Amino acid sequence: MEKFDVIIIGAGPGGMTAAIYTQRANLKTVMLEKGAPGGNMMSTWEIENYTGTGKITGFELSEKMFNHTQELGVEYRYGDVSNIVDKGDVKEVHTASGEVYETKAVIVASGTNPRKTGAPGEDKLSGKGVSYCAICDGAFFKDTDIVVVGGGNSAIEEAVYLSKTVNHITVVNILPDLQADAKAVDEAKETGKMDFKLGYEIASFDGDEKLESVTIRNVETKEEEVLDVEGAFVFIGAVPQAPFVKDLDVQNDWGYIEVDEHMMTKVPGVFAIGDVIDKELRQIITAAADGTIAAVQVSNYIKELDKKNK
Repeated sequence: MEKFDVIIIGAGPGGMTAAIYTQRANLKTVMLEKGAPGGNMMSTWEIENYTGTGKITGFELSEKMFNHTQELGVEYRYGDVSNIVDKGDVKEVHTASGEVYETKAVIVASGTNPRKTGAPGEDKLSGKGVSYCAICDGAFFKDTDIVVVGGGNSAIEEAVYLSKTVNHITVVNILPDLQADAKAVDEAKETGKMDFKLGYEIASFDGDEKLESVTIRNVETKEEEVLDVEGAFVFIGAVPQAPFVKDLDVQNDWGYIEVDEHMMTKVPGVFAIGDVIDKELRQIITAAADGTIAAVQVSNYIKELDKKNK
């Protein structure tokens, strides 16, 4: 069984920042990631609020962060973690492919996945007109009419990005108002390519081999309307991705991991950071800050652990 001082599950901005700090603290560190380094940051078209970078794409920032970890010698491996076993002073991290690693501390940085509407036809037409990533799929819908589902910053900012490619966008939001900040809403309106269906929900995604239309329903009157579109982009929040902590009893009712101000869960030696934790603000910079805090606390935790076991 291979042994590490700290295993970081996930290589998003939080996980990679934590790895930089633990590596610099001379802790034997490995990042386990089942996707590409960067996580959801990879699919963000434009970032302009990460200190010191100015405007930068999510891909570029992901690459810079990952290269930084590699310059410092952080070990990086593919790993789809299936379970964390608490054995007191040591933890076992199991993967779906059968690897078992032993570690003194774990930092969970596994992030979230897009939340789905649950409307009929969504799963069937996913990848066939229904998408959750503007930068990944936007180019396929050049000069077409599309729907963007959601009213928060993510939805409106991605709609602005898509407006550079598509013909027209109908923004559908279940609430009577948009939740995005004023700047994002102003930018959306200035495109001249959007109209807004507020107080509407998705009744169904329609089509056989590909998306042909979206049926929307007025939340109050229940009247339905069919929108002839070729694409639908869904941005209505996220689902935390941490099924492997189920045996540790560290999650709230929504599946987010609960931590203290040191990013430690109620299980000593198990820390969590970034979008997967119960917090109010989920941003790249706050995930990185979480990673810094967790890494410093992990270093302190391991020092005390080593003293105890001498």
